[in-house]
Amino acid sequence: MSRRPVPALLCLGLVLVTAVPSAQINFTKTTYYLARGDSVAAGEGAMPVTGGYAYRLYDHGVFGPKQQTDFSNASIRGARSWDLRDHQVPQALCSVPALRPSVVTITAGANDFLLGDQNVPAIAFRVAEAVHLLLNNDNALLVPAPILDPVTGQPCPALTNATVLVSNYYSIPHPDPAVFALLDAALQGFAFVLNAAIAAVPVPPGSRVAVVDLYTPSVGRNGLLLIGRRLGYGGPLNFEIHPTNLGHSFIADQFAAAWRSLP
Repeated sequence: MSRRPVPALLCLGLVLVTAVPSAQINFTKTTYYLARGDSVAAGEGAMPVTGGYAYRLYDHGVFGPKQQTDFSNASIRGARSWDLRDHQVPQALCSVPALRPSVVTITAGANDFLLGDQNVPAIAFRVAEAVHLLLNNDNALLVPAPILDPVTGQPCPALTNATVLVSNYYSIPHPDPAVFALLDAALQGFAFVLNAAIAAVPVPPGSRVAVVDLYTPSVGRNGLLLIGRRLGYGGPLNFEIHPTNLGHSFIADQFAAAWRSLP
């Protein structure tokens, strides 16, 4: 039996192997989508976690074709409004990559009142302060001081030509009427004050801001939260507030609709 074809087959194999990685193309990026906030923004509840709403927005190309979009989900489980304003926003402003964030989505604030902070208006105002710093980073009435670069001591540059989409929270269908009433009052109060506070944020020319309403379209909806699933409810104070896969899809749809409605 002749062995002569073997070298030819080896050469063909090498050509095919080397051709696979070389097929990937690096596109010029024109959009940088940055997700900030708490565990909802981080994808908690989705299975897999990369099915969370921020990942869906990126994967579906809502803000631009994936090939032309940079994406970073820097949300933190357990983050409160303080963490958003005092830690997550400084990271976004004082890190200056070649392409700065052009779209920022935010979901934050629920951990504050779930952990006992009863001053719901103050929570909403801190979220609005975070938005103000992203777009202005000055010491106007809304914030006490700008975010400073730790080396130069100068204010870190605010985002330019950026769109910030910040959401309220969905209704939580707690089966205990008393707990439901407390939760619903906090959720509605947060949504109301957040609208007013965001409306007071100065928006520089070229930038845009919108509040994404998750609460209103979620009222009476079934299957959006893990509280209605197996092991999602262990008692009045032991329950899951995170979205299911369906819930994350619902949230992504609300963000996408808000994005499309912007002028």
